[in-house]
Amino acid sequence: MLTAGMILAIMIIPIISSITREVLVAVPHQQREAALALGATRWEMIRMGVLRNARAGIFGAIILGLGRALGETMAVTMVIGNRAEIAKSLFAPGYTMASVIANEFSEATDDLYLSALIQIGLALFIVTIVVNIIAQLLVWTVTRGTPRRASA
Repeated sequence: MLTAGMILAIMIIPIISSITREVLVAVPHQQREAALALGATRWEMIRMGVLRNARAGIFGAIILGLGRALGETMAVTMVIGNRAEIAKSLFAPGYTMASVIANEFSEATDDLYLSALIQIGLALFIVTIVVNIIAQLLVWTVTRGTPRRASA
């Protein structure tokens, strides 16, 4: 379980950092200049002028990364250990919903077994969609009204 958590943490860092960068760039330049004009130091300008305005977008980026981690199948399946019991230790093997579907779908011969796996997939899909919608709304609250940057 600990290894899978570390792998997912490494996998979602690029998503979180790129969205956070875009949110920080979307904070109006006038906001930064106003804080500096009022006598704030560079760090105070970043802390009060930029981070305070970008807080919802940064939180949205983190939730989008969580949504990516929730849907990850193969990286987790390879390292999780695939044991269908709840353990008390982080070092013990476990089973995720995506791992159950990936490992047992080919073995599902009974209609009830197949239906149970499809319902697990539906539950995973619903959780991922809800998390992504919440994150998109949070990012949109920060970046609405700013024009898209031109790629250099």
